[in-house]
Amino acid sequence: MSELPAFTVEDVSAHSTKDDLWVIIHGKVYNVTEYAKDHPGGVDVLRDVAGKDASSDYDEVGHSEDADEILLSYLVGTVSDWKAKRSTAVKLVQQVAAPVTPAKGSSSSTAVKVIAASVSLAAAGYGVSTYADKVFPDLSKLSAPTNSPFLSGFAVASIISTIAAGVVGNKLSKFTHVDSGFGKYPPRRKAQPFTEPTNPHLVKGFLDPKEFKGLKVARIDQLSSNVFRYVFKLPGARDVVGLPIGQHVSVKATIDGKTVQRSYTPTSNNLDRGVLELVIKIYPDGQLTGKYFSQLKVGDEVLFRGPKGAMKYQAGHCKKIGMIAGGTGLTPMYQLIRAICEHESDTTEVSLILANQTESDILMRKELEAFARRYPKNFKLWYMLDRPPQDWAYGSGFVTADVMREKLPAPGPDVKFMLCGPPGMVNASKKALVSLGANAPGAISKMNDDIFCF
Repeated sequence: MSELPAFTVEDVSAHSTKDDLWVIIHGKVYNVTEYAKDHPGGVDVLRDVAGKDASSDYDEVGHSEDADEILLSYLVGTVSDWKAKRSTAVKLVQQVAAPVTPAKGSSSSTAVKVIAASVSLAAAGYGVSTYADKVFPDLSKLSAPTNSPFLSGFAVASIISTIAAGVVGNKLSKFTHVDSGFGKYPPRRKAQPFTEPTNPHLVKGFLDPKEFKGLKVARIDQLSSNVFRYVFKLPGARDVVGLPIGQHVSVKATIDGKTVQRSYTPTSNNLDRGVLELVIKIYPDGQLTGKYFSQLKVGDEVLFRGPKGAMKYQAGHCKKIGMIAGGTGLTPMYQLIRAICEHESDTTEVSLILANQTESDILMRKELEAFARRYPKNFKLWYMLDRPPQDWAYGSGFVTADVMREKLPAPGPDVKFMLCGPPGMVNASKKALVSLGANAPGAISKMNDDIFCF
C-alpha cells in the first residue's frame, strides 16, 4: 500500500464529473470513471458520490465479494487526511420468552391420581374387601352373597371405580369447560407439527458464494447467428446447481492478462439435475463474450461462483408481475416465468413485454410461446420490434407508457414490475411506470420495491 500515492480529501473532490469520477471508500481512492457505464445501479448512482466519501453508501447497499474484487481493480491511492465516520447501525436482539412450567396440583394431575388409586384397589382383590369393610362398612352390604374373598373384593372395587370415574368425569368437565370473561383461557390442545414441503429452488447445491469452482462445457447449441446455449456438466448426474429463483452466477476468466468477471442468469434451475445452462449473446468486442465465450469448446472448464443477487423469488411474493425485457435481459425473466408456470400452486399472473430489434433476435421464442399456450392464466406474452416484418402480429417501436398501460397490470399494492435490458430502455421504462402510478425505486433494487431492476 506504501507504493500508492496519497491524496487529500480536497484532492479527490476535484474529480467529480462523469468523465473524471473518483470516490473514497474506507480511506482508499478509486477512479471508477470507466466502470460507471457498467454499474448495475446506473451512472447517476456514482455521480451522486463523485469526489466524495462513499464508504457508508457502499456498506449500506451490502455489495458482494465480486463487487469488492471489481472495485479493487480501480484503486489509485489512499487518503492522507481521511477519518472514519462512526457507524450508527443498531443491532436488534430478539428476546426469548422463558419456558413455562406447569403448575402443581392441576386438575389433570388430580384426575390421574384418582384413576391410579382406583386401579390399584381393583387389582388388590382380597385386600380391597378388607379395606372396604373398615373404611366403607355400608358398602359391604351391597356385595353379592359369596364365600369368595376375591369376588367380594372385586365387586367392592368395581363400586369404588365407578365412584372414582364420576369424580374424574367431574374434574375433566371443569378442565375442558371454556369460561368466558377477561383473563379466562380455553383449553389448549397440542398442535401436531406441520412439516413445510421443501422448496427445491432453495436447496443448496454445487455453487459456492465465496469460492470459484470449475465446470466443463458439455454442449454448445447455436440458437441464432450470435446467440448460443452453453450447457455445463455438474459433478454428479443428480446434482443441482443450488440457485434460488431470481439470482445469478458470476463467471471469471483471465483475458489479455487481466481478470474479468461478469454476471449471468442461468436458464436452468434446481429442477434440472446434473447441468447448468447459460444462454449468451456474443458481442465481437465484448470482454467476456467476444474474447472468451466465443472461443470455448466442449471440454473446456469455466469458473463459477454464486448464488448472487437481491431477488430470491418464492410463490406468494405478489399477485401480479409486469415484466419488461430487452434482448438478453430476458434470461432472469425466463427463470421466473418458468418457476411460476411449473409450480402447481403458484397463481401469480405474469405479463411480459419483450423488446428486440428484429424477429430473429428473439431469444427462446419457442419456450416462451409454449408457456403462454399451456398456462394462459399465469403468463401473457407481447413482443415489440424496432424493425418488424410485414404482417407482424405484435407491436413495433419503443416500449412506451401507453404500451405498458395496455399490456401490463396497473400499479397497485400487490403488483410488482421487473426490468432488465439496455440501460436506456430500463431508465425510460422506470420513468414511464412511475408516471403510471408505481413508486420509484431506490438507487439499488430491493425485492420489495414496486420496480425491481436486475
